[in-house]
Amino acid sequence: MNRGLLYLAKGEPFVTEAERSAQQTATVMPEYPIAIVTDREPATDCFDTVIIDKSSFQKRDKPRALQQTPYRKTIYLDTDTYLTDSIDGLFDILDAFELGLRRDQGQSHVPESSQLPRSFPQFNSGVIAYQSTGGVMDMLEDWERRCRPTDKFDQRSLRPALYHSEVRFTPLPNRYNCQYHWKNVVDGPVKIFHGPLVDRAAKSIDLQEAISKLNRSHEVRLHYRWGGALFVDPKPPFLTRILTWIRLMARRHGTRGLLVRVAKKLFQRLPTF
Repeated sequence: MNRGLLYLAKGEPFVTEAERSAQQTATVMPEYPIAIVTDREPATDCFDTVIIDKSSFQKRDKPRALQQTPYRKTIYLDTDTYLTDSIDGLFDILDAFELGLRRDQGQSHVPESSQLPRSFPQFNSGVIAYQSTGGVMDMLEDWERRCRPTDKFDQRSLRPALYHSEVRFTPLPNRYNCQYHWKNVVDGPVKIFHGPLVDRAAKSIDLQEAISKLNRSHEVRLHYRWGGALFVDPKPPFLTRILTWIRLMARRHGTRGLLVRVAKKLFQRLPTF
């Protein structure tokens, strides 16, 4: 098969999340097949190909899954991605490049002892468009070899694998992998929202809120989270910041704890004689 999308999901919560993501993907991209590497049969029929791997999840499973794609051109998606529009334009860049992925917001997963130049960035592995060329497969094998059980994030091993490869790759715009719960800049309509789809923690931003706020404008805009709320572009008004702080403190410490903290702050501001 020429073009298709790929997921990796192991464990019930992640398989459930992949099903929700894939159902939305099938809605906005019905002409493309979807494959999944998983440890169980999915409950939905939106997957055209199911590759069973019953081994327990490890960080090396992602590069291994990418090597198992049944497609010549593949768009890999993490389970916590949600498409609001077709992303078939990512297939088009594979006419000129072998691989495309978004630069990460920071270098937080880069070890201090890394032998690579600090100027070589870290990339996010939540959305990867790639061709099944020999060079890409060699890079994926190297990425898999570099993954260690103690690694918290697979980006740590992806960075040196990319650096030492001969793969022709290009950075993707943030709108194709928008981690809306982190601070970043985006331009144009966001097509892929990257954030939890199931078992959302209390501190997480609601997905529909993020879609509404971020795609209200297509201009260049800054988005960031402050006090559990998502803000786009302007700094939140003073009153909004105060109310958000009160809500956050009440959630963390309860009403009594909130009153104690407010009293302490007021006492600290009293003049001394």
